[in-house]
Amino acid sequence: MILNIKYRPLKAFLLAIEAGSFTHAADQLGVTQPSFTALIQDLERTLDLKLFERTTRSISLTSAGVDLRDRIQRPIADMEETYRSMMDLAAVRRGSIVVGALPSTALTLIPPALGRLRNEHPALQIRVVEAHNDELIAMLRTNQVEFALATMLVEVPDLEFIPLVADVFCTVFPSDHPIAQLKRVTWADLVALDLVLLSHGSSARSMFDRSVAADDNCTGLRYDVTHMTTAVLLVRQRLGIALLPKLALPALPLKGLMHKPISNASAKRMIGVIRRRDRQLSPASQVFIKQLQRSAAEL
Repeated sequence: MILNIKYRPLKAFLLAIEAGSFTHAADQLGVTQPSFTALIQDLERTLDLKLFERTTRSISLTSAGVDLRDRIQRPIADMEETYRSMMDLAAVRRGSIVVGALPSTALTLIPPALGRLRNEHPALQIRVVEAHNDELIAMLRTNQVEFALATMLVEVPDLEFIPLVADVFCTVFPSDHPIAQLKRVTWADLVALDLVLLSHGSSARSMFDRSVAADDNCTGLRYDVTHMTTAVLLVRQRLGIALLPKLALPALPLKGLMHKPISNASAKRMIGVIRRRDRQLSPASQVFIKQLQRSAAEL
């Protein structure tokens, strides 16, 4: 049996108890006294019970009214709190986000976006998970992150890509390195050199490996590192030249070093928001993405 439970008559009933009169309760509910009385009568008619004893000056509960009050006070309060909580969620007055991010975006796009988000929505809880591109896609598909700031190396039907900012990979080297004399740098210029590369799974490494896979001149040493700052420090030790995204360079300690973009078309990438097509983004995530778009426009 499905019951026709109406909220307003129940709320009117509790307000009448609290106010001690239908007149004052009607004011609290924002209705006229006749309309308020009609709500109470509707509740009594639905329950087939008399809930109040009324005189011209006062109201009092019947035994059935006492029983109803004791049964509904807490559930109505819980329901109202649930509604308020959901409205806060929709209005981004609360919420939590777990976002995956390429290290280059964590250095550049995310900090200003988080700063503005904190000012406008201080109650939001944000967790940023930094990882390489392949790991971010895997975390997105297993619901470990709600969305990711990454690059789509190939289009896939289950993921949506929202472009944010174009990027290009660069070589980072000491100013007296022979590569400084080249007007333009290509993948072919790098294969015979000592290189500091980001570890497998990064988009930089994937692009490099695919671009030089058929080249037999890979005679230089290869140093694999996880962090871009480590790569820069190895370059300072003259252990090789690094291959890093241009987006991250302003945040790295490059004083005394030079950099040049790789001129091959395959050295370019588009960074954006990647999300699952079968999941609805939370209101908090939608607001965060707007701030990330603003950060990208300011670059």
